[in-house]
Amino acid sequence: MTAETSKLVLTQTAVSLRGVTRTYGRGDAEIQALRGVDLEVEPGDLVVVVGPSGSGKTTLVNIIGGIESASSGQVVVAGEEISQRSPAQLSDFRRDHVGFVFQFFNLIPTLTARENVEVIIELTGRGDRARVPELLGDVGLGDRMDHFPAQLSGGQQQRVALARALATEPDLLLADEPTGALDLATGRQILQLLQRLNRAGLTIVMVTHNSSVAQIATRVVTVVDGRIESVRRIPRPADAVDVAW
Repeated sequence: MTAETSKLVLTQTAVSLRGVTRTYGRGDAEIQALRGVDLEVEPGDLVVVVGPSGSGKTTLVNIIGGIESASSGQVVVAGEEISQRSPAQLSDFRRDHVGFVFQFFNLIPTLTARENVEVIIELTGRGDRARVPELLGDVGLGDRMDHFPAQLSGGQQQRVALARALATEPDLLLADEPTGALDLATGRQILQLLQRLNRAGLTIVMVTHNSSVAQIATRVVTVVDGRIESVRRIPRPADAVDVAW
């Protein structure tokens, strides 16, 4: 598939899952994490995935991002079918298309904020080092880019992680509990930043245990026992939402 064709598909759907299952273990130890999941994510969506602990939310996002492979079914992301790819091919796919933000920041403690963003550009060969100060400025860290993680608050470290995820100019941003390790006020700031990025055109799929986060979504997906129980479209508000926790 050419890059031109891939982008054409992306204008129609950012993510398409058909009959996706994910099974761990065998026999009596078998666990079905996902059971025949169908899901569409459109370009420009901000999808919030909610559901009880152990319902399959993180597994769903890991399969979309190519961190895990589906046991069966079709997975199309950014115009590419990835369900049958090898680990090396999935690594290339993640590098080329997906940015990740997790609950824990996973910053390198011996590198400054600027260097933590630059290193992902060096490792992937994607992005522009000259844009790193701009990216850190966009997430409110223009005056902290030469500080080490230990010199930053939790919210500031998550902002560095977000800038790092954006450095490779991904088609899709996946966020798994990005506010889970933050206090309420700081978590609200991160959510407002994600909403602003989405309004600028970035497609985002975010897992959360906090149903209040649905206030910033364009679509809310509820996962229960490995199945999608409901998909609810949310009218986009005219202004940024001050998330009430």
